[in-house]
Amino acid sequence: MLSSLVGLDLSVLAGLAPYVLILGGVVALAKLVGVFSKGAAGTVAKAVGFFGFFVGVLLLATGMVVFLGQTGKFEVWGLLVVTGLGLVLKPLSKVPFSALLGLAVGLACAGLLYWYFPLPETVLGISSMWIYFGVFLVPALIVFLIFKFAEDLAKFFGMILGSWPVMAVLGLLCLAQGILLLMNQSLLLFFGL
Repeated sequence: MLSSLVGLDLSVLAGLAPYVLILGGVVALAKLVGVFSKGAAGTVAKAVGFFGFFVGVLLLATGMVVFLGQTGKFEVWGLLVVTGLGLVLKPLSKVPFSALLGLAVGLACAGLLYWYFPLPETVLGISSMWIYFGVFLVPALIVFLIFKFAEDLAKFFGMILGSWPVMAVLGLLCLAQGILLLMNQSLLLFFGL
């Protein structure tokens, strides 16, 4: 089902889930090491942590494949998705998506009006520039306000999930779960739950 939506066969990610978990754990712990290390070790840890966004996308994709394929247990896809969100939302929260979307929608509305329904120099004594500006501003503000709430929620969850204590715990859990999956175990089975 997912492969028909994307056009790629992503089901191979389900078989690679233990390795993806281990990779995610290493990157999450590298972010922790980058916070506390100085010198060369800190630079290497920060360089590994730079790839955290891309590893987070890989974790999210693997988590969705495992969830939709119903090939994994809750602790596998849940850990994949939560760790992936922690790695992805932190850097994405710095991009002002609501302002960019508002700008794009406002420009699209004003541009469509200009190209398909050009106005005369004045309409009812009002300069057509003010009408174009109003057609830009109203949809831009509406879209900005709607998506600002979603952006602030993503920033809040990114702040929580991307904090170094949470990333450290998630990194350790990912490493443990990945290693246990390679031995046909899981965290819940290991602790008898």
